[in-house]
Amino acid sequence: MLYRFPWPRSPPLPAASVTSGAAIAVCFSPEEDCASFAVRAIDNAERQILVGAYGLTTGSGIVEALVRVKGCGVDVHLTADRTTPCPATNGIEPLVAAGVPVWIDAQARIAHAKTMVIDDAVTLMGSYNWTRGAAANSENLNLVLSPAVAAAYAAHWRRYGTETHLVAHRRWPRLRADAGEITHSRRVDGSTAGDARRSTEGAGSEAARKGVP
Repeated sequence: MLYRFPWPRSPPLPAASVTSGAAIAVCFSPEEDCASFAVRAIDNAERQILVGAYGLTTGSGIVEALVRVKGCGVDVHLTADRTTPCPATNGIEPLVAAGVPVWIDAQARIAHAKTMVIDDAVTLMGSYNWTRGAAANSENLNLVLSPAVAAAYAAHWRRYGTETHLVAHRRWPRLRADAGEITHSRRVDGSTAGDARRSTEGAGSEAARKGVP
């Protein structure tokens, strides 16, 4: 059957998504080692990595690489889904222990992005979760060398950084979804779940107080 698309030759694109001169490398699992592909990009970082995560576990080398470059002076920041801290092998604890600021998205139904913006120039994105188990799945991971693409992804990351709350201590709260809102068994600063929800209001000024880069 022939499918006819509702546009002539090329689909209309948002202005922010139009760029030229980008170099792109692609990786496909399970036939390729996409974790090592990501680790090489992380190890080449010199200044900053902005990470967006849905699944994030230890054992793939990715969390370990983020901890390693943080120790070498790279400014690493993470935004994650409310369910990301739940697996026993979650990668949040070692990142927080290494001094990485971690924000939990309290607004989106699912914070499903799997992205990294490295040194305002390189962007990793695709379906590949930053987990040990992702290597066995049919996934894709793309590396785009383009300051324009990196700027667009960094702006998106920072936008959601203003709508999250910071996990500021090694004893991070266990999180769960409850009627579309984030709740806590106990917050690290002693405040209540209602306080956490209110903390997402006034995003602009809150971003500065939270240290969103």
